[in-house]
Amino acid sequence: MMNLFNSGGMFMYPLLVLLLAVLGVSIKSFGSLMALRDTPDAQKDQAIRSIRRFNSLVLQMGIFSFFLGLLSQELGLMQAFSVIQQVGAVSPTLLASGLYVSFIPPVFGLIILLCALISRGFVGFQLDK
Repeated sequence: MMNLFNSGGMFMYPLLVLLLAVLGVSIKSFGSLMALRDTPDAQKDQAIRSIRRFNSLVLQMGIFSFFLGLLSQELGLMQAFSVIQQVGAVSPTLLASGLYVSFIPPVFGLIILLCALISRGFVGFQLDK
């Protein structure tokens, strides 16, 4: 199997960093949510606002990841079509493999967005309880 980070485009490493950031902020939100039980009533409102800010940040990073994946795909397709224009005839197999590789960053970004949505939904549900 090919190395996805070398063949997936120039934005695969930033997407990996965003995935780790989404997971880190999600874990921080879960930890803050668990600590909310032991928080005195006078500080609960501030703690809830903080958790909601983390929740918002997780969603924003997920959306940014998806659009960064789409941008990477578009830039990769532009480069590929430029080379095809210069070379001329290209086999359908080569074209299909290039299209396959171009879909890796948006799918990775979508996976990050889904992780962010699941995290946001779970934390939001627990806060509303």
